[in-house]
Amino acid sequence: MTINKRISRIIKENLLRYIGVLLLIVLGSFTFIIASGISQNLDALVTTFTEGHKQEDLSFRTDKAIWEIEELEKAANGIIEESYSYDAAITDSLTLRLLSKTEKVNIPAVVDGRMLSGMGEIMLDPAFAKANGYTIGSQIKTFEKTYTVVGFVSLPHYIYPLKNVYDTVVSPNNFGVGLISQEEFASIQNAATIYAIRFDDRTTSLNKQAAKFRALLHEKGIVDSEWIDIMNNKRARTVWASITGMKTMSIPIPVAMFLLCCLIIGIMIWRMIRHESVIIGTLYAQGYRRKELIRHYITIPLLLSIIGGVIGSLLALPSIAPAVLSMISYYNVPVINIETNIVNILIGILTPLLFLGLSSYLVIRSELKRNPADLMKGDRQKTKVNTLERSLKLERFRFSTKFKLREQLRSVSRLTFLFLGVTSASVLMLLGFTIMNSMNYVFSNSTNDTYRFEYEYAYKELQYGKAPDGAEIFSAGRFYSENNEGIEFYISGVESNSTILTLKRSVGNPLPNNQTNITKPLADRLGIRAGDTVSLINKQDGKAYTFHIDAVADSYAGQFIFMPIAEFNQQLKLPQNSYMGLWSTKKLDIPEEQLLGMKSLSETASAMDEFMGPMVSMVVAMTLIACVVGLIIIYLVTSLIIEENKSTISLFKIFGYRRREIKSLVLNSSTFVIIAAFIVSIPIMTASMDAMYGYLGNMINLVLPTIISPLYVAICFAAIMLTYQLSKLLCTRKVNAVSMTEALKLGAE
Repeated sequence: MTINKRISRIIKENLLRYIGVLLLIVLGSFTFIIASGISQNLDALVTTFTEGHKQEDLSFRTDKAIWEIEELEKAANGIIEESYSYDAAITDSLTLRLLSKTEKVNIPAVVDGRMLSGMGEIMLDPAFAKANGYTIGSQIKTFEKTYTVVGFVSLPHYIYPLKNVYDTVVSPNNFGVGLISQEEFASIQNAATIYAIRFDDRTTSLNKQAAKFRALLHEKGIVDSEWIDIMNNKRARTVWASITGMKTMSIPIPVAMFLLCCLIIGIMIWRMIRHESVIIGTLYAQGYRRKELIRHYITIPLLLSIIGGVIGSLLALPSIAPAVLSMISYYNVPVINIETNIVNILIGILTPLLFLGLSSYLVIRSELKRNPADLMKGDRQKTKVNTLERSLKLERFRFSTKFKLREQLRSVSRLTFLFLGVTSASVLMLLGFTIMNSMNYVFSNSTNDTYRFEYEYAYKELQYGKAPDGAEIFSAGRFYSENNEGIEFYISGVESNSTILTLKRSVGNPLPNNQTNITKPLADRLGIRAGDTVSLINKQDGKAYTFHIDAVADSYAGQFIFMPIAEFNQQLKLPQNSYMGLWSTKKLDIPEEQLLGMKSLSETASAMDEFMGPMVSMVVAMTLIACVVGLIIIYLVTSLIIEENKSTISLFKIFGYRRREIKSLVLNSSTFVIIAAFIVSIPIMTASMDAMYGYLGNMINLVLPTIISPLYVAICFAAIMLTYQLSKLLCTRKVNAVSMTEALKLGAE
């Protein structure tokens, strides 16, 4: 149609405005395709790896060797394999866990190089090798032996290579995993024997099959220890938390972008039709049909959605593989193939087309229902006062305040767009800072305030007597709630007069250690309060034990119940003066063969420092994206305000208002809305974080508090206000360009 020649002219007249909408569409499509691409590829890679290489369902140690493995396999309907583990010290601060090569369960996968073929060879996990400078062909020397690195390996039960299964952050600079042949362990003393089982039935509950298998072991007189099922093994579950999180976040963020685009496009189309109502009425009179006019006005939003979707998809496609590889570098999974899902690309293109096309069509159709005579009379609603404006009684304010409030209240749709847009940008910005602050609080402040020791030693067998100087004894057992087997935690027996375990009430007063105290995250998850009596199941023997909770400790340093060790031993029917481990402020000289494991809190702090580096980068990226989104939204709304107030700005100039005063009246009218949107974003962000942390707790049994830092809130507010000032600066030229003749033109019409 000839009328469609106007489209390019309309776009050129408001080029920056349409570019802003286009960028929002591009961001929405890009985010969806990237997030869904990462989650689907990770899902496929991890599933293929864990199923193809027979990831264990549970692992355990025993008090004696299992000789009837084949008989036990038939009875349990599964595959059982014996393997060996030994923590070799490379240096005082660097530990390499040597694992034996397996054939039936947890089958290793070669990432690079080749598989083991003889004695004196080793394969390393890639992150450890990279962090410590080991390459294929290089030598790695432990205090016991020297090995030649022949390749890099991925292990199904060490996808997230934590040193201890209940740690949270990996540290390749302090810990790594190496694979050697089973024959190598013949010369290694004090190596631990570990059994892993994978059940053949993949549909029946793991807990039911595990309980049956445990009963089989007990029937044979075998006592198990270190019983770890795959659902509570962070080495395997953490990657699934990331996958599910990516899948979850691939929907709301793009949808929010598209909905904001729908709102602003709807406002712009509605304004355009209202402004051109006389022209439309004339076109009706000349014989143009309503369908032709609808097609004409819907062309712009359709063009924007198609172009934005295509650009977002084209930018996302080459970014999927690097993003997946970046995640894989954090999780040790072999990369067989990275696929691009055509369906996701189509969704990334068609979703904005559907959203914007439908919303624009409804707006255009509702406006073009008017008959030609009404349209030729011009805009019917020039100064309509809505209920919200009347309820505020603006007459009591001075002129400048009154003018700014009216500018926002006269267009509820525009006000909604600005409010939702700034709220969304603020939430995104606050999320990054709050995640970083929460993790820092848990792993630094809370841990340091609670634990005043440096080393934790766990013995293989019960010990008796007093602790060495500078150390305190403790015992621990794993328990779960009768109503929720997924929440697994430790109950620890500690010295009643302990000075290196410091628990506090919510008001800051210290709690005595001669009573039973529960940490706040565990109390919240189990719904326990001070004074409650609870029945909990011991993971070791499957029996229920009753505990009276005296107080809730305001500590996020893990999910624990602490009680006097004498009561702990009495409850679990352990010898009166026995203990399972030591907490020490200094390194103790304990023979390796006696220890089940040793943990250094400084290594945890070091791992946290390593983790916070990428976390800071993520926060910076989220802040920049939020600033860009905020800038686009505020600029779009401000330019609309200028467009709608050209005649008013012209009159201000005629009446002698100075440029600074005019800019203050027009450009600062959104200040109230932006401040209100930022304030509202804080509780929204808090609710979002609580939901996210609740999901994280269910996935990997890790609880983080939502800790809002006033400093970070101030930084986010400053970033939003700087973005606002930048958008005003971009719109200043538009205000200055309005001439005094605009008011005269309006009078002539």
